[in-house]
Amino acid sequence: MKMIKQLAQLKSVQLIFTLVAVSATISCTSQGTIGGLQQADLSEINEEKIDKLDHQQVRDQYQELLALVDDEYIKEQIERRISGVHMLEGNAEQSDENSAPKKGYYRNAIASYRDILEKYPNSPDNVEVLYQLAKAYDMEGQTQNALQMLERLVDRHPYYPNMAEVYFRIGDIYFNSARYHKAELAYFQTTQRQEAKLNNNAHYMLAWSFYKQGIYQKSLHHFALVLDQLLMAKDSNAELNNVEKSLVSDTLHSMSLALINLGGAEAIQDIALLENKTYVWQLYRELAQFYLEKSLYNDSATTYASYIKRHPNNAYSNQFHQDLIQVYVKGAFPKLVLEEKENYSSLYGPSSTYFTQHTDQQGNILKQLQNYYIELASHYHGLGQQALQKAKRQPKEEHLVELGEKSLNQATQFYGLYLTHFNSQKDSEEIRFKKAEAHFENTQFALAARDYEVVGYGENSRSNEESVYSKKSGYELANKAAYANIVAHQKHLDTLKEGKDMTAWRTQTLTSLLKFASTFHDDERSVSVLTNASQTLFALNEYDQAIKIATELVSKAGPKNPELKKTAYGIIAQSYFKKGNYQLAQSNYIAQRKLTNKKSAEYKEISQQLAAATYKQAELWQDEKWLPQGVESLSKAQRSEKAIATLLSLKQLAPKTNIRIIAQYDASSLMLADKQWDNALVELKDLKAKYPKHKLAAEFPRKIAFAYENKKDWPQALVAYQYLMNNDPSDDVRQEALFIAAGLAEKTDDLDLAIKYYRDYAHKYEKPFDNRMEARFHLASLYEKQKDHGRQLFWLRRVIDGDAKGGAERTERSQWLGAWANAKYGDYFASEFYRRSLRAPIDKSIARKNGYLTDAKARYAMAADYGMLEFVSMANVKMADLYEKFSEELLAAPIPKEASAEEKALYKQIFSQQAAPFTELAQTIHHNNIELGWQGHFNSWIENSFNAMRRLSPERFDKTEAVARYGDEIL
Repeated sequence: MKMIKQLAQLKSVQLIFTLVAVSATISCTSQGTIGGLQQADLSEINEEKIDKLDHQQVRDQYQELLALVDDEYIKEQIERRISGVHMLEGNAEQSDENSAPKKGYYRNAIASYRDILEKYPNSPDNVEVLYQLAKAYDMEGQTQNALQMLERLVDRHPYYPNMAEVYFRIGDIYFNSARYHKAELAYFQTTQRQEAKLNNNAHYMLAWSFYKQGIYQKSLHHFALVLDQLLMAKDSNAELNNVEKSLVSDTLHSMSLALINLGGAEAIQDIALLENKTYVWQLYRELAQFYLEKSLYNDSATTYASYIKRHPNNAYSNQFHQDLIQVYVKGAFPKLVLEEKENYSSLYGPSSTYFTQHTDQQGNILKQLQNYYIELASHYHGLGQQALQKAKRQPKEEHLVELGEKSLNQATQFYGLYLTHFNSQKDSEEIRFKKAEAHFENTQFALAARDYEVVGYGENSRSNEESVYSKKSGYELANKAAYANIVAHQKHLDTLKEGKDMTAWRTQTLTSLLKFASTFHDDERSVSVLTNASQTLFALNEYDQAIKIATELVSKAGPKNPELKKTAYGIIAQSYFKKGNYQLAQSNYIAQRKLTNKKSAEYKEISQQLAAATYKQAELWQDEKWLPQGVESLSKAQRSEKAIATLLSLKQLAPKTNIRIIAQYDASSLMLADKQWDNALVELKDLKAKYPKHKLAAEFPRKIAFAYENKKDWPQALVAYQYLMNNDPSDDVRQEALFIAAGLAEKTDDLDLAIKYYRDYAHKYEKPFDNRMEARFHLASLYEKQKDHGRQLFWLRRVIDGDAKGGAERTERSQWLGAWANAKYGDYFASEFYRRSLRAPIDKSIARKNGYLTDAKARYAMAADYGMLEFVSMANVKMADLYEKFSEELLAAPIPKEASAEEKALYKQIFSQQAAPFTELAQTIHHNNIELGWQGHFNSWIENSFNAMRRLSPERFDKTEAVARYGDEIL
């Protein structure tokens, strides 16, 4: 009784192994790699399914039936069924990924069908036999035989219902063999039968048949038929499916190729079917983009221009004109870019018919024009300036003057358009100032004076006594404009003759002078007559003359006139500043400041100017093109040191100026760039301690953290980032600091703190996606180091879930992490599998082992499903190792001690039988990796599979391969 119970347990074990083996075999053959392994539904697998008849058995039964039947018609039908089974067997063998590739899948089907044709030459059912025989030939690659069968079908069965498909297949065979005229005839026959599912494709291939023959007009006609059929359906609110969308895209591209052979966009108007069609713009766009991809910029631009010319008021013309401009930008045709921007402003500007008709595009048009107007104005402004400058050097070239005047007029026109439509913009006053400058340079002094006046004193300046800018941020520009207004008045006055006009203008000039003195009373140009003379020259950019006069003032002033001397030093300093000689400007500002009361506002202002000159000098040290007189060259490091020293000199020269703080900060930034971490830290800590409320205060601790991190002083860097994560005013910086602090804690081996920070980050912040994924990754890794497998598995699941739900944010890195997490999860189950050995009672022990095997297999399959070679090959090896280990343990499974010798032999036989499939599975999976190697992939996991197969299948793999030389491959 005891022995019967044990044999019953063995039968239960045998059934378990059968189910596992079938499940694994089904999974392995589904995709050929461990990535394709999925858990089969074992409840659906039974002995009846395993014992299903194969194709040979089905044919044998039909053959037995055939011997019992005398009726010829029934015999024919049975033989056709047998042929059909041959066909199905060929399909099955060809689709079997585990079978070695070979020819002759359909050899038996072909022989069987041909036998039917010979036996029953006049059977009405031969039409289907011919169809299937043609298909079998085609599947075998015997296209000529397939063609013969299809043409025989056409000849003998002209009313065959699927004749449209037959002609289509004939057309494909002729097309693929480059017999395009015959393909044309076959595809044409298909189109005549108006088969809905083939009609568009038939016209498409008919078009290509004409194209291959160089008959481009007919080709375009049939392409247009396809396009019209599909896009008119779209216009009727019928949604295109993905196949139809792809066909539309391919058709547009194919039409572009044909149009290129006919000369490009001009040929589109010759396609009668496209006349007045709303979708024709897509063809122009496809053609233009095709040219652009080939860097045929002129052709691309011509295509866009052709559409714009023929459809000037179409809704797409505006966008096409913008695309046209971008083509010239990419092609580096700056002149054409400007020409088209000018054309754009004319065709689509607020005064155009297009702008009025397309109200929905007005915002987009104005957005473009806002930039175009300035670009065009700047272009013509610069062109006018250059022309007039050349005219001065080449007075005989009279056309230069005319060009300069015309260009400046165009510049003022575009400046004016900008001010008309965008006067509320922040830069409108700067633009108006440029407009005034252009008027001034064009000797239109009266117009220049009016614009200068508006900038200097506001739109209603003539009714106000004081400037609206006197207490606003635009003071500097207003001051400049107000003084330029005086100059423009004087210039215009010089052009007038004595009379009423001159008298009136003198009055206006006097008014401008008085208004300037009243509004800008702090301006140094109102100190004295000589000072005014010097400053007038300064305002007119006569810096050398201003320096000369001011230097004379210094020598003549004497000790009794310190104010005049102080003003002169200021003029000299500012003139040198304008000339870019900041060292001399600095020395004169210092001289000016010595004559000023240290407690006065003027002292502070001079200190500010001194700081500005020093700062500018530091910028010069960083300019590789600048060298002081007498110096031949300086290295980049020397320039940086000079700039740093100059910036830090402000700590003594102008310690209370705001520029000093900026300069010290910039010096620390240069030190960081030069990797002078310790020096930079000294300055940054000084700034942090002294100026906690400065606008740059938040940057000081950030730079300190950056310096410590780059210095690789991890403990100090951790402290610095902890400060940022607790105190920085920016939420983004605090978030980033928390993430970096977690990494630094990990580098200092404070794993508990690293876990805390990563965990806080992972729970608190969902964005950015990448950092969230990395935090989860680090948590899983850290818990693994601490052997806390419960928390490790929790965060592995969070990594997997994070990537799965990432949507459009998913990256290659996030997918790698998802695969990694699944692999790690599989490793956990695998470790549990390896940790448990088989023991009595054997059925329970096997079930437990099989459970961990199944869980590990599922996770490795999930890792492999990401499609990354690293994880596909790794999962294959680990699964194969599991199967091989299971096989080894089965062979060594414990046998009951009380079993007889015969029973022990039976046990070993059963265990051996059940172990064999797992060894085979291990070899199959290793072979999957080897196939990856044969496909040109290689890594350590694939190498592992090669080594394993040398051990598992030495007769095939444990041998030296002959290595072919390159020369052996050259024929």
